[in-house]
Amino acid sequence: NDLLDFSALKHKQINLKIKPVGMREITEVVLLLSRPLVGNKNLQLINQVSSSSPPVDADENRLQQILYNLVGNAIKFTERGTIKVSAEVVTSYIKITVSDTGIGIPPDKLERIFEAFEQGDGSINRKYGGVGLGLAVTKKLVQLHGGDIDVESTPNLGSRFSFTLPISKGKVERKQREEVSQVQNYLAMASDSEHLISDHLISDYVMSDHLISDHLMSDHLMSDHLISDHLISDHLMSDHLMSDQNLSPPTMKALKILIVDDEPVNLQVLVNHLYLQNYKITKAVNGEDAFTKITQGYKPDLILLDIMMPKMTGYEFCKKIREKYLPNELPVVLLTAKNQISDLVAGFAAGANDYLTKPISKNELLARIKTHLQLAKINVAYGRFVPREFLQFLERDSIIDVQLGDNVQKEMTVLFSDIRSFTSLSEKMSPQDNFNFINDYLSRVSPVIRNYNGFIDKYIGDAVMALFPEKADHALKAAIEMQKQVYSYNSHRNNSGYEPIASGIGLHKGSLILGTVGESQRMDTTVIADTVNLASRLESLTKIYGAEILISKPTLNDLDNRESYHYRCLGRVKVKGKSKPVEIFEVYDANPEDLIAFKSKTTPRFEEAVAYYVEEDFAQAQRIFEELLQINHQDRVVQLYIERCTKARECGVSELDIVIT
Repeated sequence: NDLLDFSALKHKQINLKIKPVGMREITEVVLLLSRPLVGNKNLQLINQVSSSSPPVDADENRLQQILYNLVGNAIKFTERGTIKVSAEVVTSYIKITVSDTGIGIPPDKLERIFEAFEQGDGSINRKYGGVGLGLAVTKKLVQLHGGDIDVESTPNLGSRFSFTLPISKGKVERKQREEVSQVQNYLAMASDSEHLISDHLISDYVMSDHLISDHLMSDHLMSDHLISDHLISDHLMSDHLMSDQNLSPPTMKALKILIVDDEPVNLQVLVNHLYLQNYKITKAVNGEDAFTKITQGYKPDLILLDIMMPKMTGYEFCKKIREKYLPNELPVVLLTAKNQISDLVAGFAAGANDYLTKPISKNELLARIKTHLQLAKINVAYGRFVPREFLQFLERDSIIDVQLGDNVQKEMTVLFSDIRSFTSLSEKMSPQDNFNFINDYLSRVSPVIRNYNGFIDKYIGDAVMALFPEKADHALKAAIEMQKQVYSYNSHRNNSGYEPIASGIGLHKGSLILGTVGESQRMDTTVIADTVNLASRLESLTKIYGAEILISKPTLNDLDNRESYHYRCLGRVKVKGKSKPVEIFEVYDANPEDLIAFKSKTTPRFEEAVAYYVEEDFAQAQRIFEELLQINHQDRVVQLYIERCTKARECGVSELDIVIT
């Protein structure tokens, strides 16, 4: 609105409707409407205009605008203390003063403070926000009334803005005084209400051409100050009626929208527009606040983002968000008065999906939101078939950008998981039961992979292949938790009369290639590398060794703190596709507590026996393994090594002569 008014004033297109206006009444209305701007500040708004103060000749709408700009500025730059509006007679004029206890204005800025686009800090990343037009518009409006405006200020103590208006010889309409009283009564009612205030109810009280400024009630404008067709109800909401975090009507599951704006009024206006559209609203007062919410785990379905905000601009916030979410995963719609082509380009370059310039139509806003949410749903559906991480590694924004043959080489940890003896288990079930069983099982273990920063490359029946781009620890912790989920699932199956299941997991870290294979009409994403082959072989070895989790030496070496895990070396094996023996390790953190205690206690002795076996001292190795078996008959690996030792002593064949397929 400031931009529009500044242009109109510059071209002398504003005509005033002069009539007698009561200063106390007008001040009361403006202070009441300004209360939401105070927020959590320890700040008092005080009307010191005497009830005996004579009326002024003014355009009521524009006088509200003048006062609102001055009071709004005072609130913005004052963290605690008081903001007072007073009036005194000076010859044939009334001098109205808005004083605050805020940060004050530096002396070198006082002469230029009423100039267009002038602020104490002119950068977009200033501390307090705003476009720098409010005071310029205010000055021109005062001068248009035949008055003048000036300012006195002391840094760190506060400021006093004073303007003059001619005293009226007429009388204030009685209707105006009654309407002010109705506003006060309605505010008191709103404070006690437990329900959302209706826009229609409030209109019965105060939507008068005389009381509420047309300037503040425009149907389609929403500026950096105070614009909405539902302005009054937006502002008379009691703080406790709608919390800052979870604003949604009691209905079916709502889509989540994050609104980021440093103007409290804009926030509340948007909340009211979206509230009845089945959206769950979260508010943030600047980019930094919004980014904190995101990093703490909040994931909205769409973000409405202002650009000109303190601490972190909309552009900066958008760039940070794009480091985590692609545009097709989390739509960002910019709402701003900056409407130059360069501004639009900067917005899209920062990663925005859409850009709406003020003035904004409510219906257009709702239509854009609906469209972007629908597109996001489609992309989420695609993401169930092609992981978003795959697109990120291929540096593609959307699945439509993926081309046949796209590939990239990365270092990752590969996880293979499979249910043991699934074929025999499957034969006992109908096709429908098979699908139900597999989906029930996968719904338990798959979220674990995502929780530890991995992503699922593919399902192969009951088997899962997952990739962990960051740390081997993520893959190992996921594997441990997946096995714990199997224990939990078995408890459920036992209670339902079903036999328990067992699964094995193999992990290997190394270089691999992610890419697309197929032909022009049918493509698939895949991972190709020896790393994948070895992880699969390790999973197969879990059946032979009776282990839940097997990892390779490179995986163990890449762990941040290997001592925080329970593991033991199982020796070396030859696997198909590898010319050299592979050293493997069992991780048993998911075992029952008593088995963990046994394995931990006997690991030094166990690894000593394995070393004898590798050195082909089979007799000594067997003696130690039999000693361990006496302590615990459940250790399947010990039983396996005893069998191997017996066979090796008879045939002279060690583990290094066995190829595991």
